[in-house]
Formats: sequence, C-alpha cells, structure tokens
Amino acid sequence: MNSMRSKNSKQNKFFSVLLLCSFLVTGLTGSSWAQGNQSLHQFNLNDCIQYALQNQVKVKNQQISENISRENVREAYSKLLPQVTAGAKYQYTIKRQVSYIGGNPVLFGVPQQFQGYLNINQTLFDPTVLGATTAARLDENMAKENTRLSKITLVSNVMKAYYGVLVFREQLQLLNANIVRDTKSLSDTRQQFKNGLAQKVDVDRIQVLVNNDITARNNAMRNLKTLMQTLKYGMGMPVEDSLAVKGAISDSMLSAVLPEQDTAFYKNRVEYQQANTVVKASKLIKNTAIRSYFPTLSAFYSLTAPYNGQTFNTLFADKLYPTSYIGLQLTIPVFSGFTKHFQYQAAKMNMEISKNNMNDLKNNIRLEYGNYYRQYLSDMENLKTQKENTTLAKLNYDNLKYQYDNGVQPLIEVLNAETTLLQAQDNYINALYQALVDKVDLDRSLGKIKY
Repeated sequence: MNSMRSKNSKQNKFFSVLLLCSFLVTGLTGSSWAQGNQSLHQFNLNDCIQYALQNQVKVKNQQISENISRENVREAYSKLLPQVTAGAKYQYTIKRQVSYIGGNPVLFGVPQQFQGYLNINQTLFDPTVLGATTAARLDENMAKENTRLSKITLVSNVMKAYYGVLVFREQLQLLNANIVRDTKSLSDTRQQFKNGLAQKVDVDRIQVLVNNDITARNNAMRNLKTLMQTLKYGMGMPVEDSLAVKGAISDSMLSAVLPEQDTAFYKNRVEYQQANTVVKASKLIKNTAIRSYFPTLSAFYSLTAPYNGQTFNTLFADKLYPTSYIGLQLTIPVFSGFTKHFQYQAAKMNMEISKNNMNDLKNNIRLEYGNYYRQYLSDMENLKTQKENTTLAKLNYDNLKYQYDNGVQPLIEVLNAETTLLQAQDNYINALYQALVDKVDLDRSLGKIKY
C-alpha cells in the first residue's frame, strides 16, 4: 500500500511540473476567444508552432509595434523634407495709431487688413535631425529583435507544452494497460478463491489496485484535458476548438550532443543582439551631445499677400502688392550654461554602463550554455539508466507472474513486481520528458531556435 501511495504522489508531482510548464505558455498570451463555429485541428509539433506564431496575441502585438517603429523611421526622415506652411490673417483695427505731422493729427494705416502667406523652410544641416533618423533606425532594429525574442520564447514554451501532452498521453496508455492487466488478475484470483486456491486477502489486494488505477486514470484524463486547454490558449487558439495532437514521445526525438566549438556562439542569441543595439543607441546619444555644439543651417522662402481697405467691401479692391523673400539662416550655439557638457558626460557614462551590461550578458550566456549542456548530459545518462531499469523490471514481472501462474510464487511478490514496473515506466517517461525540455533550453542557449 505504501508503494501505491508513493506511485500516486509521484504522478501528482509530475503533473504539477507539466502544468507549470503549460502555464508558462499561458502567461505569454493575451485574450483569445472563439468566434463563430468550432473548428477541429489535428496538429503535430510544427503545426502547433506555426499556428501559435500566427495567432498568439503577444507576438501579434509585437509585430504591430514593429510596424509602428517603421512609421517612426519615416517620420524622422520626413523632417529632412521641406516644411511648408500657409495661412491667412484678417484684422480689424478699432483704434488706429495717431501721429502728429506739423502739429496736425494723422491716422496711420487702414482699419481693414487681410493677409495671406506661404512659408517654406528646408533644413540643410542639422545634427539633431540626422541623429533622430539614426535613432529611429535603432528603435526599429530593437522592435524587430523584440519580435524575434517573443517568437523564440513562444516556440520554446509551445514545444515544452507539446511534449507534456505527449508524456501525459503516454502515461494514460500505461494506466489503461495496467487496468486491463489488473482487472484480468482480479477476475482470475476471484475464480481461484471460489475454487479454494486463493485467499480473500488476495482478492482484496488486487481490488484495491484496480480501484486506484481507475481513480488515477480518471484524474489523468481530467489533467490531460486541462493541459490541452492550456496549450490551446497559449497558442492563441479558441478554447472551444478541438485540438488533436499528433505524434508520440520516444527517445528517437533526442540526439547526442558535443561541446560547442564556436566560442562566439553568444552572438547568435537575440538577447546579445539587443544588448549590442543598446550600446549603439547610447553611443548615438553621446555623439548627438557632441554634435549639439555644431551650427545649423536652413534655407527659407516666404510670400506675403497683403490687402488693405477702409471698409470690408473695399478690402480687395485695391491693387495687390505681394512681398516675398528667400534666404539662409545660420544658427551658432555659443553658450548654454554648460548644459551640453553635462549631457555629454552623462551620455558617456551611460555608454559605459551599456558596454558593461553587454559583456556581462556574454558571460552569462556562456554560463547558461554550460549549465544546460551538463544538465542534458545528465539527462541522457539518467534516461539510459531508466530505460534499462524498465527492461529489467518488465523481465522480473513477467518471470514472477509466470511463476505465480504455476503456483511457485505468492501473489504479493507479483503485486510488488508490478508496482516496481509501473514506477520504472514512470521514471523512464519522466526522464524522457525532462531530457526533451532541457534539449529545448540547450538549443535556445546556443541561439539555434530561430523564428
């Protein structure tokens, strides 16, 4: 009975790990609800990944942000084009200015005034505008890198959840096979009891096993359904839709790995590329602070069309004498109270911080890879051991069951061997799942998951 309690506790713990993994996928999503009729999807791993990339809310929002950054680039470049303004102004002077000429008061101007104007300004040289276009490009690169990172994170977690579904489905198959086996043993033992060849305690022991197996199977079925719903939600699939996961878990999904020979593998990580973009942005800020000492040069053109009259009706009666001019404007910064100097010093120190962060990230990526590599090697050794244990446990159970059927071994020995076999099978499946999950993390640490 203790072994059966241990078995149930182990299954509950394993499901908690799988469910936690699936919640990682859920945490990446926004809301995604079904509209219209339900759909049936039969997906393998690649199908799940492609569906998630097209429908998962965070990725879709990140792609929208990428498009926004692209528009920001265009906005920055638009400042290099001519800036044209036009307008009109009407003015009625209630009290006109009075001046004295020869001791006599004289009114200046006319009460009714209307003026139309057109102004054109073209930047010829402005370091801040040039810096803004470069900054917009860097922001666009960062948005693209954020999109890639969100896709990589999504794919990694979908893969883990997909493997979790396969593992739980495999465990269900083992539970079903165990129920069939124990039900047959229960029927045979009951018949032996009727014939006086078995004891009542033997029947009760097997009945307890069957009851526990059925309860474990029912719990596993509910847990698998929860896991499937979570996977659909994480993929951005309406939870009302039906998803049939294709494929089966096996150790053929795994392969031996060798130590990474490329010492610069960290450059494949999108996180490192993001850090490099941050360094470029901080360098740009420093250069912008330097360029703020430079003068600016612009060309301008202005056209003014004034109308004047004593009354509103005669405002446009007189002949028009428009005024226009064209010119260049040079602005030289002379003294800003050391503002530019302080901005440059702060930008220089921020650039040092970003460089330090990038170097630290490079070191952390190498450390992360080493940890995952060693963990994966341990997983493969453990998987090999658990596979051998499963084979031995199966041989031991078959041998004891044969001896029991021939009246050589007592029933308790067969039941203990069956419990050992189930534990060995669970250990093997758990080891296989853990190796698959760690292989995903290992590939990600090397930057091999690319979308």
